[in-house]
Amino acid sequence: MNRKLRTLYTFGGFALVLTIVFSATVFASQLQDRMKARLPEIVALKSKGVIGENHKGYLEFVGKSREGAEIVEAENADRAALYTAVAKKTGATVEQVGSRAALKWKENLAAGEYFKNPDGNWIQK
Repeated sequence: MNRKLRTLYTFGGFALVLTIVFSATVFASQLQDRMKARLPEIVALKSKGVIGENHKGYLEFVGKSREGAEIVEAENADRAALYTAVAKKTGATVEQVGSRAALKWKENLAAGEYFKNPDGNWIQK
């Protein structure tokens, strides 16, 4: 499966979660719109090896470069809001929701992208 299609499927899965989980559809719509708008920049930063996914379900810088710091900060804030809402709805902890999301992000990494394991080591797909 090509990278763009895989990325769209991943985003589509989270969009579905947003739709199901959030009772305040305006908030969900705004969150979804923000995440969708950032997606091309996130994909570019991942492709360049600047950022990767961590085992907690958040973006993290792989090296010393902080290119795209505002994008990473905004995305992580929205992911935290999403994970919190899912946790409240399902009875899971925010950490459990984030860890489950991380597995999905890891599965959908393109070749050359990074994932940070719980031991703190980065692996490149």
